[in-house]
Amino acid sequence: MFDFDKVYDRRGTNSLKWDCAKDRHHSEDELPLWVADMDFKAPEPIIKAVHDVTDKGFFGYTVDMHDDRKIVCDWLERRHGYAYDPEDIIFTPGVVYALTQAVIALTEPGDAVMISEPVYYPFGALVNDTKRKLVRNVLQPDDDGRYSIDFDAFEKQITENDVKVYILCSPHNPVGRVWGKEELKKVGDICLAHGVLVFSDEIHADFVYEENRHIPFASISPEFEAGSLTFTSPSKTFNIAGLQIAEILAHDEKKRNAVRRAVNATGYIEVPVTGLAALRAAYTECDEWVDELVSYIYDNIIYMEKYLSDKIPILKMTHPEGTYLPWVDCRALGLDKRGLEELIRNKAKLWLDAGYIFGESGTGWQRFNAACPRSILEDAMLRLDQALNG
Repeated sequence: MFDFDKVYDRRGTNSLKWDCAKDRHHSEDELPLWVADMDFKAPEPIIKAVHDVTDKGFFGYTVDMHDDRKIVCDWLERRHGYAYDPEDIIFTPGVVYALTQAVIALTEPGDAVMISEPVYYPFGALVNDTKRKLVRNVLQPDDDGRYSIDFDAFEKQITENDVKVYILCSPHNPVGRVWGKEELKKVGDICLAHGVLVFSDEIHADFVYEENRHIPFASISPEFEAGSLTFTSPSKTFNIAGLQIAEILAHDEKKRNAVRRAVNATGYIEVPVTGLAALRAAYTECDEWVDELVSYIYDNIIYMEKYLSDKIPILKMTHPEGTYLPWVDCRALGLDKRGLEELIRNKAKLWLDAGYIFGESGTGWQRFNAACPRSILEDAMLRLDQALNG
């Protein structure tokens, strides 16, 4: 029903992905597969909803209604089997902003906040920027590149550093794990035992493949629900990050009120009217679009995995259980950071996210973005093949 093969020229649209190469010291001929921004146009119901708002011509202060929060809850229950209460929801302009305000609200300067690396790099930045102590737990890959948590080390780091908050990435960006229920339960049990709040970033929840299922952390038990906050958004699923709409779900009233005060203190109290309109359309009219999108991206991932296996076997791609961000092990090339950058940027003419920016344990890896028309991904694979094999 939907044409995900169509290539759009996004240059000249103030696109972070396509329009800032020079400002970020990249050349214009590098194919951008870095930032987690899809090259698919938003679904028509969202475009229509935004048009309807602009046609009315009023862009004043907004207020989210109970029905808006109920729409979010209905989507999460329909797609992921867990019913939040509409009163649990705080709307914000973005997940990183939301995480930052939650850290400010529920910890003190100098408190320890733990992340599991390699992981989405703004997590570490927001911990440092809020003057908290960053604790780096390191995920462990097996021979196939599938990562797991070393729970003995996890608990030891919590106790030794008196960790107050653990930021869980679920599904995990960039390693592509969709954590199983037993893994999440182990995380939660350890955190409960030591009084650690869990901040669960679930923005990639809709991108899950094969037999894997996204399990909302808060759904596992009432204790996990009370001892956690969930962060999500339609921005990844529908490619609408520029409309600035995201949600914090906080069941515990005291924690929710503390976070709301922190958000209000920034002066960013209302979300954009266009963002609210997009959210309503996304969560009520776009299920079939998402189903086809996820199927298309999964086919892209399988194509890329097979291409590397057949033609560039020295590069080992972790089989993603979730997200649209293939994680590729380039360490067998024997290149240092500078040498790998020379290969990727100057020979292959690709703009990727280097693994080390996700933490030192990511050194030698590269993160790709498979959320694009197949022809773009084919171009990327051909460039990489020619750079390595001539």
